[in-house]
Amino acid sequence: MVKAEGTIVINAPVEKVFGLLQDTERLPEWMPLLIDVSDIKGDGVGKTFKWTYKFIGIKFTGESKITEEVANQKVVTKSTAGIESVWTWKFTREGKGTKVDLLVEYTIPVPVLGKFAEPFVVKQGVKDIKHTLETFKHLLEG
Repeated sequence: MVKAEGTIVINAPVEKVFGLLQDTERLPEWMPLLIDVSDIKGDGVGKTFKWTYKFIGIKFTGESKITEEVANQKVVTKSTAGIESVWTWKFTREGKGTKVDLLVEYTIPVPVLGKFAEPFVVKQGVKDIKHTLETFKHLLEG
């Protein structure tokens, strides 16, 4: 698995930050490469949803499931099909704000992209994580 990670401090209380992450319907508002979210079922651990994601110009579809959740502290989501991944979000209070750490571990779909594309995909993944966090911050602070 390939790893991409990022950290950002958001000038909003942890409850507000955590709440936006839990609002699955709003994911496309702050995840720039996420085109669509549908078929949302459940709440908390076990919640599932389907998605369409455009990464390096290629559309992928898949399904995600929340596998771990600690209110206002941590959320782990596992995605299958298309781009298999594990997204680990951690939230820490920092004064009146919130420090957000995001670790994304994913498998590059080699049959689609080819092994030669791996270094480019890794670099792009890091860039996309940074963009996602910045957009998340802007939406919460704006």
